[in-house]
Amino acid sequence: MKTSYTNVLLLTVVLGGSTLYSGFVQAESAKLSADLSANEIVTKSEEKYDGNTQISESSMLLIDGAGNKRLRKMKSFRRDFGNNLKDQKTIYFFEYPEDIKDTSYLSFDWEPDGVDDDSWLYLPALKKVKRLAAADKSDAFLGSDFTYTDIKTSKRQYWDYTIVSATEKIDGHECWLVEGLPKKGNEEKVRSETGYSKVHVWVRKDNFVKVQGTFWVLKGKKIKYFTATDIEEIQGIWTARTNQISTTKNGKVEHTTVIKLDKVIYDQEIDESYFTPQKMNRGV
Repeated sequence: MKTSYTNVLLLTVVLGGSTLYSGFVQAESAKLSADLSANEIVTKSEEKYDGNTQISESSMLLIDGAGNKRLRKMKSFRRDFGNNLKDQKTIYFFEYPEDIKDTSYLSFDWEPDGVDDDSWLYLPALKKVKRLAAADKSDAFLGSDFTYTDIKTSKRQYWDYTIVSATEKIDGHECWLVEGLPKKGNEEKVRSETGYSKVHVWVRKDNFVKVQGTFWVLKGKKIKYFTATDIEEIQGIWTARTNQISTTKNGKVEHTTVIKLDKVIYDQEIDESYFTPQKMNRGV
C-alpha cells in the first residue's frame, strides 16, 4: 500500500515535534543543571534514588606495589530507615578467604547534622564485637585502600563544595568537577574522621553518579585516586559495578583496591534483625 503525501507530512510533523520537544526538555534540563551550586550537585548525587534496600555480592581485589594480588569475597545488606528513608543501616559479611571469613562490619549512617554515625567491627579471632570510635573511621577498611568513611553513601556533611570546572569530560560524559574543603567550624572533626585535607570529585551531569575522585591524605603526604566504571542501570538505578582506589606517594602507586559488584538486588525486603551487633557473629 502506498503512503499518501498527507500521511508523510503528518508523520514528519509528529516526529519533528517529538524531536523538538525532546530537545526542549534536554535544553531545560541542562539549564537547570547549570544553575546548581556545587553543594546542590553533591546533594543530588548522594540523594538520588538507590533503592530502599540493597543486597550485594562483591569481589575485593587487593594489589600491592609489586603487583601481588589477594582476592576477597563479601556479601552486604543495606536498608533505609527513618524520616524520608534517609538514614541507612549496612552490614558486610566477608566469606572468603579463610583468614578473613566471618569478619563483619555494621554501620548506622544518620541523616541529621550533628548526629554521629555508629559502627561496629566483628573479628572472629577475638570473638568480640568492637564499637569503632570516630577517630577509627579514617582507618583502612579491613586492609583496603578504602577507609570506613569512604564506603559511606553520604559524605556531604564533611565538606563545603565549590565548582572547579563546569565542563569536564570523563569517558565521553560531561561532568562537573567540584572541590571539597572541611566545613568551617568542623575542620578538626572532618580531618579526623576522613583522613583527608581536601577532595576533588567528578559528577556526571546526566545521572549524577560520582565517577572520579582525588583525595589528599593527611598522613604521609599521599594522594588517592578513585574511579567508578562499568556504570549501568539495574532495576532503573544507576549502578557502578567497579569501584577502584589507588594510593600513591610521590607519583608512585603503593597499593590499589578494586571492588567489583558481582550481583546486586534492589528493593527486596530485608528483616531488621540483620542490622544488629548480635547478628555480626552469626554470619549470613
